[in-house]
Amino acid sequence: MAKYHVHVYPIVRVTVREVEADNPEEACRKAEKLADLENLFHNVGFNPSVTDIEYADDIDGFWVDEDGDTEHERSRNYDAEYRPA
Repeated sequence: MAKYHVHVYPIVRVTVREVEADNPEEACRKAEKLADLENLFHNVGFNPSVTDIEYADDIDGFWVDEDGDTEHERSRNYDAEYRPA
């Protein structure tokens, strides 16, 4: 049986709750900074066969929920450049 080195570039969802901001775009920027994705991925203990874990510096976009909007009527998607999608 052959062995392979496989690079997996995941896009993951990280929830950052209760971000205070003046608008959704600012909330996206603050959430990205608070999540500290580079550090998050380097401090996760995986199987020893998994090596060279690296955050790919790629964000596909954002989904913004307003606090108290339990029906998600004002929820919106934003692209990686913080623009409404």
